[in-house]
Amino acid sequence: MSLGVYLFRHIRTRQILVTTEKSVLARPRLLKSQIKPNQRPPRIRPDHWTPLVVALGFKDKKAQANAFMLASMAGHPLVVPTAQEKKAYVLMPNKNKRLAEMDMVERQVAQLARTLMYMDAVRPDTVVPVSSSSGSSIEGAVSESTDSSSDAESAAIKLLWEDKSWISKIEDAGLHWPKWVAHGDLDLKRGNIIMNPEVRQTSQPQ
Repeated sequence: MSLGVYLFRHIRTRQILVTTEKSVLARPRLLKSQIKPNQRPPRIRPDHWTPLVVALGFKDKKAQANAFMLASMAGHPLVVPTAQEKKAYVLMPNKNKRLAEMDMVERQVAQLARTLMYMDAVRPDTVVPVSSSSGSSIEGAVSESTDSSSDAESAAIKLLWEDKSWISKIEDAGLHWPKWVAHGDLDLKRGNIIMNPEVRQTSQPQ
């Protein structure tokens, strides 16, 4: 069965929770570890969280745990803000600043892409059985392409998206998806129930 990492988006604040479970309720402590104290909702309401992207197909639980650890780290914007954008942020009312800080979607999608690039560059064999001649850092992975074997497609990590426009946004920002990554659509019922067969059949982590 496929092992996955899930990014859930808060429908109002656009905060992100990263988990290895198919439900945000399975690990409520993630709220404390991933969201700043002054920005946390008082509790997790499942109707306020919807899947943003699901990464499926990690080789084993160690690869899944490594991906979760990296993807749940605080991310950075796709591109460095310009001086004008920085100045505009400083002049924002405090309420607007808080809303901007709470919006984690772009930062965590970028972090997911950088996570997969890093895993491809350093230890691609821990993700899927492919060979790679890329460097050993995220920076190297940005500028260098990777070699993969012919069975990469059948063993690919599959990303299921709520909004597939993020695929091109990542590429337009100068990042890239490893060759063993495939993309698809999330099939959601009632906005937050994942109906994709490959997700519903995933095994539960310990």
